[in-house]
Amino acid sequence: MAEVLKKIAERATEKTNIRLIPRNVERILAALQVTSDFWKVVDYSDLPVPAASEISKGLIEEGFVKVENDELFLTEKGLNLVKELNIPPYVDYTCQACEGRGIPFYANKEWYRTFVELAKDRPKAIQEYDQGSVTPETTVSRVLFLDSREDLRNRDILVMGAEDDLTGLAVALTGLPRRVLILDIDERAIDFDNRIFKELGIDNAEAIRFDLRNPFPEEWIGAFDVFITDPPETVKAFKAFIARGIASLKGEGSAGYFGLTLRDSSLNRWQKFQKALINDYGMVITDIVQDFNAYMNWEYHSETRAQKVAPVNKGPSDIWYRSAWYRIEAMPGFKGENIQIKDEVFRELYLDEEGSTT
Repeated sequence: MAEVLKKIAERATEKTNIRLIPRNVERILAALQVTSDFWKVVDYSDLPVPAASEISKGLIEEGFVKVENDELFLTEKGLNLVKELNIPPYVDYTCQACEGRGIPFYANKEWYRTFVELAKDRPKAIQEYDQGSVTPETTVSRVLFLDSREDLRNRDILVMGAEDDLTGLAVALTGLPRRVLILDIDERAIDFDNRIFKELGIDNAEAIRFDLRNPFPEEWIGAFDVFITDPPETVKAFKAFIARGIASLKGEGSAGYFGLTLRDSSLNRWQKFQKALINDYGMVITDIVQDFNAYMNWEYHSETRAQKVAPVNKGPSDIWYRSAWYRIEAMPGFKGENIQIKDEVFRELYLDEEGSTT
């Protein structure tokens, strides 16, 4: 029976060009023991959507899984497979108080309430810029996490291309950084932040429209203690966002924060990124908090490749898209990149064989 898992993994690898192994099939089978919702299966199995989809389709073809009313169910044959291979069901011990982050969003109720009230009028996430907003609890927890690592108070902070989450706004609202510079290509987000800064009299924060494919001006290089970003996860986007963020850091001990998913990236890509961070850029990874960032469902989901490749027609109804929160710190001799990112099609920055949610 174990050979069946290998066969399904190899077939899914051929169809997706994502390297998959029997362990990935086991994770799908573990998830299917506790949910029939495909999008929760993706969540629980920690696989890119195309990979989870092809594995699910392989299980259906082999008769281990069936589709009924847009839900996935183990067949009797599938239940026997799970029993024979002794595959346990998915279990979740997530702390309900902090939502698994280790940082309770309500630790500073004043910050939280102020941010939630202001965020009600935020611009809607749009597909053109690969936007999808995290929950307000996530954004506030990000700020608290920075504070817990001494990366907030009296720091010069750069927020890059993630303002659909309003992270820069939340950072500025604390009144604790020395300076906050927010860069985003979406003029709606820039106008939203600057209007609030003006209304609240926040004079040490500024939002500027900027295309991160372009090099930074010299005055931004080596000018910040901390950068924060939530980039698309292609190799080009990694260089445009994270490598450029590293170039903006002042020196040893400066820090960077970013989200990285297992919904649009595989562990194979994580390995490549982590090697680049350490070997190419001279950074050290100090923290990886899995599933720290929880994303609200976006209105354009039905138009994404993720929905098109899914084995069901039904879209997600609950939070399923999450990302890990990375903190990296500059070591002696660190270096970033500040080169022009050239691509003929803007969306090449967002999509490849693993990414599907744009």
